Amino acid sequence: MTADANRKRTLPFRLLGFLADMVLLGLFLLFGVALLNIVIQTVVLAVGIYRELAPASPFAPTPEDGRWRRDTLDLLIAIVQAGVAGLLHFGFLKLRKKYLFVAAGTGFESFVSKRYLLAREGGKLVGLISFVSVLGVAVGTMALIVVISVMEGFDRELVRKFMGVFSHVQVVRDPALTQSSHIPQEHAEILIERLLEMPGVVGAAPILEHETVMQSTRGAGELKAPALFRGVDPAREAEVTEFMDYVIMGEAIPGHRQVVVGQRLAERLDVYPGSRVYAIGAILPGSMRPLVRTTPLEVVGIFHSGLYDVDDKFVYTTIGTVQEMLVLDGEVNSVHLKVENPQRVDVFAEQLLNVLPAGYGIRTWQMLNPQFFEALWLEKVAMFIILMLIVIVAALNIIGTLIMTVIQKTRDIGVLKSMGAGNNSILRIFLYHGTYIGVIGTSLGAAWGLRLCYFVKNDIEKIFELPGGVYGIDRLPVVVDPVMIGIIVTCALVICIVASIIPAWQAARLDPVEALRYD
Repeated sequence: MTADANRKRTLPFRLLGFLADMVLLGLFLLFGVALLNIVIQTVVLAVGIYRELAPASPFAPTPEDGRWRRDTLDLLIAIVQAGVAGLLHFGFLKLRKKYLFVAAGTGFESFVSKRYLLAREGGKLVGLISFVSVLGVAVGTMALIVVISVMEGFDRELVRKFMGVFSHVQVVRDPALTQSSHIPQEHAEILIERLLEMPGVVGAAPILEHETVMQSTRGAGELKAPALFRGVDPAREAEVTEFMDYVIMGEAIPGHRQVVVGQRLAERLDVYPGSRVYAIGAILPGSMRPLVRTTPLEVVGIFHSGLYDVDDKFVYTTIGTVQEMLVLDGEVNSVHLKVENPQRVDVFAEQLLNVLPAGYGIRTWQMLNPQFFEALWLEKVAMFIILMLIVIVAALNIIGTLIMTVIQKTRDIGVLKSMGAGNNSILRIFLYHGTYIGVIGTSLGAAWGLRLCYFVKNDIEKIFELPGGVYGIDRLPVVVDPVMIGIIVTCALVICIVASIIPAWQAARLDPVEALRYD
């Protein structure tokens, strides 16, 4: 009964201590982000001044007049904010040190550990090493969050562009089970009607693809290049892909014997809207010797998708035009679909196989270029492992910090043990010590990382601009994934806790008699 009464009596103080610790941590993070703002605004100001002094620099061909004045004002505001946040933090820190015994937050071990962490009388070197440890963990966590978020943004942007050019699912005919890989157009129409009735299907359209050579002059001209012709139904294609949205010059909807050409392919052939090109089609049947069919075409538009291979090779036109090139009568290659959830296209593919007639198969957007998406995933994993080494190096500093703390507090450990503290209590004291350093470092790193992600996503053009003609985008894409942030913070914190085990175990094994004799 007495134990229960004591527990009820100390519960409000523990709750008060926990809230005080959270407020102190919040003020510390606010101060840390304010200092980062000063660094960011300083870099922005330096780049702005450089732009005005060197207008022809590769940073910005057209610098803004008077930009450095606004940047200077932003820097002064950041300095004032950091000063206010610093005063609040250090003022509350003094109060927390003074009244630590009133609201310990948790039990005896936590009280002693916080005392060692906050009170540094005679231990300036240990305090400096603790600061370096926190800074190392914070920088490693920040670097992981920023790099992974930018890579995730690039990955999603590439996947979005990829799925804008290629459909989510293609329904094809299996030549091993049928006499031909082509689908009669009337069968394709019936198949499209059945597919549009399926839940999850947004759009469906027939396509006819043919890889050939295109040249800008008839005969043995020098300007020629391989091209992949895609015959589409313009009325339906817009419901499946975004090809027509990528047109940057001319018309987006081609007519009969009219083509829309990729930008790089147009540059290689030196053509533009209104130019005439020639495509080499299929071998004419019924001839005594092989003859090649050359089809004259008119360029009516140029598109830019941002994908190098697509802009360098793709041409889209009507299905009838490609059928003339191939001397086909009412046949297509496949029917392609757009689904509501392309990330779960594998689940949809299994349902689709049960609906399709015999002799038909499917290809998902992931199957079209599996090496590409596997490389994207491996890049993120490799970068995660490499940057996690920064956190591991910082964790080694935590080991050094705790070892020096154990040496400095050897007599204190002896006194605690002589007063009845067991080995487990001493172990927990120094485990808490390393855990607090890890919590502070990972929290600060997460705050810095999120702040940098926001800057990169919204204001990175103040420092540099991406060449949109090369990357297809004019700013760095950033996607902050809460799950990935949680994984990064958890891994960093676990590494810090593991690094605290050995010094804490050594402190727990100290002989109290030898510890009291230590000088």
